Amino acid sequence: MVRPLILYASIILTLNQLILPAKAQNFRTEMGFNTENDLYIDPEQDRYYTNGLILQIRHAFKQDTTTGNIYKRILELETGHKLFSPYSAKAPNPALHDRPFTGYLFVGASYNLFYKNESLLKLSAQIGTIGPRAKGRELHEGYHKMLKIYPALGWDYQLNNEYGLNLAADYNKLVYRLPNKKADLIANSAALLGNTFSGANLGFTLRFGLINAINQSVSFNSRISNNNKANPRPKKEIFLFAKPLINYVAYDATIEGGLFRSDKGPITFNAKPWVYSLQSGISFAAARWSASYVLTNKSKDVESTAKSYRYASLIFFYRLNK
Repeated sequence: MVRPLILYASIILTLNQLILPAKAQNFRTEMGFNTENDLYIDPEQDRYYTNGLILQIRHAFKQDTTTGNIYKRILELETGHKLFSPYSAKAPNPALHDRPFTGYLFVGASYNLFYKNESLLKLSAQIGTIGPRAKGRELHEGYHKMLKIYPALGWDYQLNNEYGLNLAADYNKLVYRLPNKKADLIANSAALLGNTFSGANLGFTLRFGLINAINQSVSFNSRISNNNKANPRPKKEIFLFAKPLINYVAYDATIEGGLFRSDKGPITFNAKPWVYSLQSGISFAAARWSASYVLTNKSKDVESTAKSYRYASLIFFYRLNK
């Protein structure tokens, strides 16, 4: 009887150390993942952007906030893989394809500058590849075999290889927050330049609930800090959000094939220049843990018989290094 009680007490103490907030210090580093799939909404749907997995680690630099306008600086490193398919993962007839099969494998880095006026400038670079080098076929076929569902057919017609270098700049700025601090409106903008993705987007984010400032929120991956005196420990968050965006697509190699290749692949399409999206969901963050569920609805993005589509994201992060 004593041993189970001791074991139970040890588990409770360990969980308290992991979950309950410390009294003073911030966490300097966080790591986690984002898994995306249309299966998380509709088990019968498996099309277009059908699966993604992104692993990330972030670290906050030591920041002197007594001078200048910068509140904190955060470096983010990531690696990930995305899968794209036509109307179905089981599409052996190329005449019916309305989007190419391809994988996109990448690594990237972002430098985030959070300002005292609640704005954020994020500068990003990604190196990746589409085509057989991205191992989309192996992952897609293996994933379906592991789940014991119908085979993924049609990868014989995937896009050809091309390495890509993609740059991006995002700018976000607080527009308005209610006096009771239970809701706010944030403007979002981004520009992308590269041979895989090029374009721009513009929109806004609405948040409702227990929210923190841009430079202390799970919304912008800014709960870590490396200055305990100037950056107080962020409060807990739990809120609903909606983020409508209008996207201008100058080039999308996952639809059009490699920009610098003459032989892009057996099946390609033109990308629609204007695409509309709506992200909505719920986010929670405590001392060490963050979690979000995000539903993304996108309008048709291919000049073909393709339709609009949707998928969901499950995001989890754990903070460490006080």
